[in-house]
Amino acid sequence: MRLVAVGAGVLIIVLLAWVLRPLLLAIVPTGLYAVITWPLVGRLKRRLPTFVAAILANAALAAFIVGVSILFGPVLYGQALQLLAALPGAAGTALAALPASARDELIRLAGQLDVGVISWSREIFGASLSVLRSTTVIFGVAIVVPVLATYLQLDAPRYLRALDAVVPADRRESVRETIAEMYAVLDGFVRAQILVSGIVGFLVFLALQMLGIPFALTIGVLTAAIDLIPYLGGIAAIVPSVVLALASGGIAKALFAVLLIVAIFEFEAQVLSPQFVGRKTRLPASMVVLVLLVGGELFGPLGLYLAVPVAAMARVVLARSLEA
Repeated sequence: MRLVAVGAGVLIIVLLAWVLRPLLLAIVPTGLYAVITWPLVGRLKRRLPTFVAAILANAALAAFIVGVSILFGPVLYGQALQLLAALPGAAGTALAALPASARDELIRLAGQLDVGVISWSREIFGASLSVLRSTTVIFGVAIVVPVLATYLQLDAPRYLRALDAVVPADRRESVRETIAEMYAVLDGFVRAQILVSGIVGFLVFLALQMLGIPFALTIGVLTAAIDLIPYLGGIAAIVPSVVLALASGGIAKALFAVLLIVAIFEFEAQVLSPQFVGRKTRLPASMVVLVLLVGGELFGPLGLYLAVPVAAMARVVLARSLEA
């Protein structure tokens, strides 16, 4: 009976999220921002009032994001525009460098690509360019999201008290422990995935730079950003890298690029992800692929980013229910 209740609750949450999906673009960044800064707030609370600690923690991260955006945003935006302009010509040169049979097969496969993946890629890349070129967006996000995150952190005890009011007394401690474990899973996943994606993006940049492939920095940053979604970073890296390698150095350079990128993502799959991310989510690879498909179909790019941590938190709830 308890499992039925848990399943119904998960279904209701998914349906509610689907109905409110336009608002998720504002809610989700705020929630993730609050999760990332909460440990710092906790440390500052030991010496400062909670309100002051929350303001300082969120303001510090906002200042860091704005500073990085101002320093590197224009450069990355300029390189991204150059990459977009160069890819069509490079693709033509790359196709011409291939044998006729390989060229025809590649064109056939490209025509069978999932339209949803293409749409998500364009949406993500278009949004990234919009942010990079818009100082107003950067400062708006840096102000609105930290302010909302601060309120969320300050109101967290009220939410817990409201939850205590509707949960039977003999279940309150168990519910609090479940919420704490869900938070730990979400916090651990976000931090681990950011670390892994950053390492992968840096390794891709080094590999492309070593091979002399143009736009290595832009491809590395794009790889790191998309690699926040498990298994998709490799696509972001390998497609433009192979096209540019074929155009600038022929088949030999393209093969070296493929070998290096495959080695990097094999290192991620066999070492980095199990070591950093796998311990936090405890989800098998097949489940990760499944939840990515469902999340992407229901919520688009945002669903892809959230599918794994949400599934990991659902696993916590299910495990707790089975133990009870």
